[in-house]
Order: sequence, then C-alpha cells, then structure tokens
Amino acid sequence: MKSVPLCLALACLLITLNPAHSATLANRWSFASDTTDSVGGNTGVLFGDAFVRDGELVLDGAPNGSGADSMGFTTPVDLATNHGISGVTFESWYTDTGSGSWSKLFSFGNGTGGANIIFNIQQGGSGQGRVQYQGMGGEFNFGARPALSEEHYLALTISPEGLVNLYIDGAQIPVVNGATTGDGNDLSTLPSSWERIGASNWGDAGMSGSVNEFRIWDGELSAGEVSQSFALGPDSVVPEPASSLLLGLGSLFLFSMLR
Repeated sequence: MKSVPLCLALACLLITLNPAHSATLANRWSFASDTTDSVGGNTGVLFGDAFVRDGELVLDGAPNGSGADSMGFTTPVDLATNHGISGVTFESWYTDTGSGSWSKLFSFGNGTGGANIIFNIQQGGSGQGRVQYQGMGGEFNFGARPALSEEHYLALTISPEGLVNLYIDGAQIPVVNGATTGDGNDLSTLPSSWERIGASNWGDAGMSGSVNEFRIWDGELSAGEVSQSFALGPDSVVPEPASSLLLGLGSLFLFSMLR
C-alpha cells in the first residue's frame, strides 16, 4: 500500500523539477522524398527549379527575386494568427553553397515593407549574416556567415512581444541592439502575404544550397532544448512534453510497484 503514495509523491516531484517545455511542434518538412509536412499537413509548394533529392530541398539561387528557386506552402503559415499568443521557433538544418547578396534562408511577412521575419544568409556583400524582424530596431548582423558547403543548424525564436533569440550550431548568438528586448512590434501584427523558404520578394539573390530539415514550433524552445535538438540532429525531435512526462510517470510507477 505504500507504493501508490510513493509513486504520486515522485510524480509530483518530477513535474516540479522537470516542467514540460512550452513549445509544441507545429510543422515539420523533412524532404524524405517530397515536400510533405509530417506534423501539420501543410505540403510545401515548389517554385522555379527547386526540387527534392536525397532527403533535401535543393535550390540553385536563380533567378533573383520572387521567382527564385524556393518553397512556399499550400496553406498560409500565418505566424500572427497561429503563434502570436505563444511565440514561435524556426529550426533548420541547411547548407549554403555560396548564396549571393541578401540571399535568404526564409522570409515571412509582407515581403517588402519591413514587416517581416527574415534570416539573411548574408547582409549585402558584407559577408555578415543578418536577422530582420518587423523593421523597427529588430535588425542585427550576427557575424560572419557560417562556413560554406557545410551543414549548419539554425534556431530562431520570437516571443509574443517581439523578443528575438538566435542560435547557430547550438550556440546562442549575442545580439547587439534593442532587438534583445523587443521593439514593440508584437508577433500578432506580422502579415502573412509572403511566406517562402529560399527566396525574397525583393530583387535579391535566391539561396544557393539545400535544406535538410525545416520546422516551426508553436512557442519558444529554450536554450537547453536548442542545444539538445542540435545534438540529436535533423532526424530526431526533442521529446514533446506529454511523451516525456508519460515516460517518466511510467518509470516511476514501475519502480514503485517493484518495491
């Protein structure tokens, strides 16, 4: 009879010490053989000469502008409506083989008017990477672009209030201006008229390279979860809260019954 109270006590301790993370996987494009979204059902739509090969979305960077090789979506991702209350996290494993000036791994917003979230592979011809968010103080270079022709891991989180955090290859990138504290542009105000992986609605170069995995989470992954995700790699996902908790409770229950 002592085993059940013990199990309950240990379960409470588990919940207290290991709270579930606040992010839930909303979309996952793994490009195993096509552009299927295995979680959200939002099949990718290919533009230009983009194609899927050997588990990757392949892009050649041409032509410039909205016609560049890229992937859109069957249904609007609509970050404001679907993630404006809880925040959002983008994750991707990608390879840049020499993308041109102002090339973008992804761009969501209105595409031209500054109301966007954009990961620029390089800012102009500077060789610096840049993140742009909503066009009001939320822009920052994050240092030299990661090495060419090597796969890199990106995680970018945005809070409901517009706080941006960036991680590359599992390490958090220091931000040098007001973007770290938000700029008053809530995520719920972001437009959804332009949503694309690999291309810009400006006349900028398209991305040259490939995307192995692209994910969107409802909510913000923590620094620890980002580190864990990087270690797991593109073929595995950080355990969801429910599965982690059930596994822990099941183990505790088995332990208590064997006592």
